[in-house]
Amino acid sequence: MWVVEASEAAMANEPQEAAMANEAQDSDREEEVTQAGLDDGQDPERKAQFLGFRQKMDEFKGAQEGMISEADNFKGQGNAYFSFGCYSQATIMYSEAIDLQPDNQVLYCNRSMAYLKQDMADLALADAERSLEIESSIDNIKAYWRKAQALLDLHRLEECEVAATEGLEIHGRNPHLNKVRRKARETLVIERLMAGDWVGKLDNGVEQRLAFSKDGEMTMTVFGHSLTSTYELSVEGNPRSMVVRMNQKLGPGSPPPTPPMVYIFEFRDEDKELYLCHPVDGSKELPTKFQGSGCIKHRRVEAAKAASELVSDEPLDVRCARYMEAMNKILPPIPPQLPEKPSDEQIKEEIEICGRVSELKRLHGLDVHRRAVELAKDPATAQDEEMMDLAQNLRRRFVSRKLLPEEPKALPVAAQPTPEPSSEAPAAEAAPPKETVTVVDPARDESAEPKSLPPPAAAPTQIQGKDDSQPAPDLLSRLAVCICCGSGSGA
Repeated sequence: MWVVEASEAAMANEPQEAAMANEAQDSDREEEVTQAGLDDGQDPERKAQFLGFRQKMDEFKGAQEGMISEADNFKGQGNAYFSFGCYSQATIMYSEAIDLQPDNQVLYCNRSMAYLKQDMADLALADAERSLEIESSIDNIKAYWRKAQALLDLHRLEECEVAATEGLEIHGRNPHLNKVRRKARETLVIERLMAGDWVGKLDNGVEQRLAFSKDGEMTMTVFGHSLTSTYELSVEGNPRSMVVRMNQKLGPGSPPPTPPMVYIFEFRDEDKELYLCHPVDGSKELPTKFQGSGCIKHRRVEAAKAASELVSDEPLDVRCARYMEAMNKILPPIPPQLPEKPSDEQIKEEIEICGRVSELKRLHGLDVHRRAVELAKDPATAQDEEMMDLAQNLRRRFVSRKLLPEEPKALPVAAQPTPEPSSEAPAAEAAPPKETVTVVDPARDESAEPKSLPPPAAAPTQIQGKDDSQPAPDLLSRLAVCICCGSGSGA
């Protein structure tokens, strides 16, 4: 009886054991393909094939009920990092997701915002435009905002106004687009006001000279005496208007404060003329036409005081070398892998790094930064070995953060000597332990905005290896090796 029961039990377990064996074989095949992609990372054709395999696997997972694609896992982790203020880490996660889903407009839109937070307006603009190429409806209204904000940061003000207007034609009451467009228009007007001093004559023949500053101050000079005022612009109406308030010291015996004066204004004759018109005869209504005794025509003249910024006379590459050296000191060669819920100290360190990088860019200027990016893309173009070394180190940092493609530019490499054949058979090298990377899905959200993102509820990212005695590699290093081709094209 016992023998029969044991035999029946063995027969019942055969299908389960066979299924487990087949599953193990499938896992081994997938691991072999993965390892092949890793080992052949320098072969563009093989890398493209491996990336195609990963994309198909990700599409298969996303189509199965109850399964979450790897790209969605990366996107959720990127959203979580963004909510913590770890924008560099968020960029890496979004880039990993884009590799798997290159036609997902949300991923480009999210990464664009992460770039904006790191003062990388060039990359933010490219991602926003790519997102709009994929989807330009109201469902992707945030991409219009990202594009307009990037153009504003790049000081391409006319283009910023056009981009914001395009978005407002779809969603007229969008507060972010309205704010960006207003800022672009105000900046344009201020720059035109600051292009020189403005000289005009009042009805009584008295000459009036006006000078505007970018911080909202206007100086009026009459009979050699200057009075300072503040001005506030309103650029959304037609005609545009400004409110001028006289700066007065009030005290015992001083005259009563002068009420604010409202003007409509308009530039004419290719910005060489400035028309100002204010209410007269006690009227409180804003004029609608430039006529009457309250209208004064001003002509632009050379500014009485040149207010030019100090520009270094050092060569561009000298300043660029100093910039790259400082950048290499700020950025670790490989960004640290943060858990899904970073500690306050980890978040503080990440934010401090972003702040120092932004300050460095502002200090050295956009021309120096762009020159550094050019050298990082192709270190071989550096003028000397010291500059090349700085560019190579900067390139490593950009590649590890997905700011540049993974493939380096070809550098001159000395020929390696061919090893002499040995009579002894070489010892077999131990195969590296096979590992799998598991990224747990955080809270899913179409937006990368900190306020709307729920906190991640899944377990921390794990790396499992067959050999527990070996230390687990850094997750980002592992992901960087797994990826088949870089996703960035500039920094």
